[in-house]
Amino acid sequence: MPPAASFAQRWARDNLTRKPSPEELVVLGLFPITCEGNEAEAAKRARRYYTARGPGGLTELWHKRYPDDEEILSSCQDVYIVPLKTRSAGGRRVTLVRLPAPTAQDRPLSAKALLSRWLMILDIRLREDPTPGEEVIFIDVSDLQPGHIKNHFRGTYWKDFVWCMKTAYPLRIAEVHIINTQRLKTMSLLLLHIGLYPWRRKVVQLHGTSDSIEDALGSDKFMVDGLPYEYGGRAGQMKDLNDEWTKKLLSNSKWLQTEERRFYDTDLKPELRGRTRHRSAVRTLRGSNGSYDMVTRTHSCRSLHRHDDLDEGTHGAYRTLKVTSDKVYI
Repeated sequence: MPPAASFAQRWARDNLTRKPSPEELVVLGLFPITCEGNEAEAAKRARRYYTARGPGGLTELWHKRYPDDEEILSSCQDVYIVPLKTRSAGGRRVTLVRLPAPTAQDRPLSAKALLSRWLMILDIRLREDPTPGEEVIFIDVSDLQPGHIKNHFRGTYWKDFVWCMKTAYPLRIAEVHIINTQRLKTMSLLLLHIGLYPWRRKVVQLHGTSDSIEDALGSDKFMVDGLPYEYGGRAGQMKDLNDEWTKKLLSNSKWLQTEERRFYDTDLKPELRGRTRHRSAVRTLRGSNGSYDMVTRTHSCRSLHRHDDLDEGTHGAYRTLKVTSDKVYI
């Protein structure tokens, strides 16, 4: 391949065992921009992206993508997720989340369904508009009650989602604004439990009311007309905009499942390790296969696609797979 080959072409050549699709090359081209031109970091981020979508990755959130699943459809009514159609003056994407929706019942909300659906929305939007642009999120918690997030304290769904956005996804979340917090006196504890606390100082900002949506972006202004009616704009009601995305999820169901399987079946070449000063380590590596680490995603869990066979490990690390003799995996 000539030296003029793009980052996407070079990364695909060095890491994939198959030919990438044109759409993949477009997405891979976003990683250097997301990493501010640092190609070494972009290469690591791209590999984490493919690993997270493959066996042993974020199986709880990125696999089994069925928008017509009862839990997903229930989440569509319980929590509004509305990516706005217009961008800020600086080209940043803006998403409004109403947690919970005004019509939600007084029952615990499913963190898994919420975040799985959010990733599906992100992927569809990236497919429709695969151009650079940071993410700015507004989460309206005006109707939030402790009982709504009771189940959010279980599992690592929020931590996995935050890890994905921070270190693996092609687009980076720059700011998270939590608005209408005037009635929530324990917001720091809430952030700690749902996994947003590591972002508290650099990314997450709290606002007592929703009056600061336009001002929160600072010098990067946002057209007020692009906001929903509830926030002083003319883009439509939050419920109607959310329903549009529910329909879009259902219409993209086949594509979402095809993408899931394509990434799940993707083999990554062994990652090249750096040189070591210890001769014994060098001899060990040579005895196995040069300087490559031969334990890949494919070797570890190609045939396992069941979340109940995963043993959660340290956040951000690979999960350990347990195989029992009385189970048959197809």
